[in-house]
Amino acid sequence: MPPFSLTQDLLTGIPEIDGQHSELLDLANEVVNAAGVGLHRELFELATTFLAGYAAYHFAAEEKVMTDLDYPLRGQHFDEHRRLQRGVAARVAEARMNRTCEACKDKVAQFLGDWIVHHIRVADREMAEFLRSQAIDLRTLRLPSFQTLKDYGGIATDFDERIAMGAAGMRQR
Repeated sequence: MPPFSLTQDLLTGIPEIDGQHSELLDLANEVVNAAGVGLHRELFELATTFLAGYAAYHFAAEEKVMTDLDYPLRGQHFDEHRRLQRGVAARVAEARMNRTCEACKDKVAQFLGDWIVHHIRVADREMAEFLRSQAIDLRTLRLPSFQTLKDYGGIATDFDERIAMGAAGMRQR
């Protein structure tokens, strides 16, 4: 399977969201590559944990922006986020139950591919189009911090941001 990358058709025009999407795609590659090349089970589990943590942070940040800017399709978008989070959690649990990483590689890759195709290419770009139509300068739109998301209730107050942000350290191994 070719690596996931932030191609032109996946860009929202919101630099911070596109940056997070790039990080999510890098994490998706870590998960698929860890499974595909038969790396240590622990590395695969670490990659899936980071993916799930970063996805939770990313979704909460998007949802806060959509709520603050009164995006009319936010309910549907939030529902999709919940579905994707359940899917990530299911794949993480499945990966931990299998004896080999290779056993769940195809399911993980298919899930991530579907997520990218539908969610980023369709739902996130629709949201960006709505924001553009409201004359919001997407280049200056800032996503909330971890603390803001905790205060708002978007992520749990005990959420360990090192799990979401630990991907860079993981890739240096």
